[in-house]
Amino acid sequence: MSNTENGFTWRSRSAFVIVAAGATLSLNDFLTFPVLAGQNGGGAFLLLYLLFLFALGLPLLMVELMLGRLTRSDPAACLRSLSEQYKASVYWKLAGIGSMLAAFLIVSTFSVIAGWSLAYAVRAAIGLFDGVTLESAKLLFEELTIDSERTLLWHTLFVAGLVAICAQPLKKGLERMMLILVPTMILLLVTGLILALTSSGITDSIRYILYADFSAIDSNTPILALQRAFYTLALGIGVMIALGRYLPGEVSIGYSAVLVITVDFLFSVFTGLSINALILSAGYEPGADSQFAFRIMPVILDQFSSGYLFSTLFFLLMTIAALTTSVALLEAPITYFQRKSGISRLKAAVLLGVGVWLFGLGVVLAHSVWNGDGFTIALFFGDQAVRLINNAGFHDVLVFLSSHLIQPFVALLLCLFVAWKIPQEVSHKEFALSRQLSYEAWNYLIRYIVPVLLLIVILAAFGLI
Repeated sequence: MSNTENGFTWRSRSAFVIVAAGATLSLNDFLTFPVLAGQNGGGAFLLLYLLFLFALGLPLLMVELMLGRLTRSDPAACLRSLSEQYKASVYWKLAGIGSMLAAFLIVSTFSVIAGWSLAYAVRAAIGLFDGVTLESAKLLFEELTIDSERTLLWHTLFVAGLVAICAQPLKKGLERMMLILVPTMILLLVTGLILALTSSGITDSIRYILYADFSAIDSNTPILALQRAFYTLALGIGVMIALGRYLPGEVSIGYSAVLVITVDFLFSVFTGLSINALILSAGYEPGADSQFAFRIMPVILDQFSSGYLFSTLFFLLMTIAALTTSVALLEAPITYFQRKSGISRLKAAVLLGVGVWLFGLGVVLAHSVWNGDGFTIALFFGDQAVRLINNAGFHDVLVFLSSHLIQPFVALLLCLFVAWKIPQEVSHKEFALSRQLSYEAWNYLIRYIVPVLLLIVILAAFGLI
């Protein structure tokens, strides 16, 4: 088993919760959650989402944190050492390798969208969006995305900043960055919430997101809430194993996991209330695609006095969210390369940064030069072909492979490994839950309920349900 980096551990439970929360506060909180909740029953959807956060997210989050703290190593070494210790197949380590591959691919897509956000923050700051209309905003975004050189510049700047942080020792890099940027994100969110409270759309936004409309719930709504609960906590991609390896032994895993989930949930709700209030006050309907914010938010924020300032803060908030998540995602791959190759943290960060840049280049080209060109991936069973990806762009291929294919399968393997390969007395001792009933509840969920829920996530990803 590997030791932590020079004996490093998070300075406190609060520091760990901030770091873990920063890993979960992703771009999806801004781009999809507000609409997903509003279009699927508002408060009714939130209740389902919260239920799955604790029925699926909490047990899995505790699993990953426990694995990290047990071995103090990266996901692959973690599963290998535990497999050897408890006489399980060495092939369980493939789940750890898969988790880091998924994390790498996700960062490669995030980096391009983060580059757009960074470009828009600069544009807003210099007043480029003053007097912008819906048509001109749409044109500005199209001009950015089809211009490979400009998009590549912003993508490169983001990756360079990402590498500069990841190359630092944890105390000076990841921990310090999270302790600065996560409170900054919360401050910016509060600013946006205050702005939203002064808008005419706040009442409609509250009704849109918080009021329970059970008539809007159909058979697909629980699946959407389940998927959101799974993906929002960065589960199955090695992040929480990497963060858990630095968790002090005296810190409660269960209580810390509950705090992380609570922060993520509240951030998502308040973000949704703020963004939708501004959109609805301007007379527009919220949209769920990843490009909606770039096509509509400059127009909406320009209607307020000091609109350039609010627009700058909004896109800066999106950039910071992408940065905190990306830094956390790359922590496990960096430590893996350090261990396998014996290279320094700096070299590992640079090598991964180059890889992220190259895959991100493919995403950039998918929105410009390769636009309209698609990839098809199919499985053949005799004369029958099952298309996993049908004429999809490079960006969509990376998203499918990382988030819809690898991530849920890895989470399922981690769940089964801990539930059936690691002795119960090990997890019981590691969690140190004050009540036996709490442990029995976790054990029942991780053995019987969570695997079923993960199978539903996997089937939904393949369009089978």
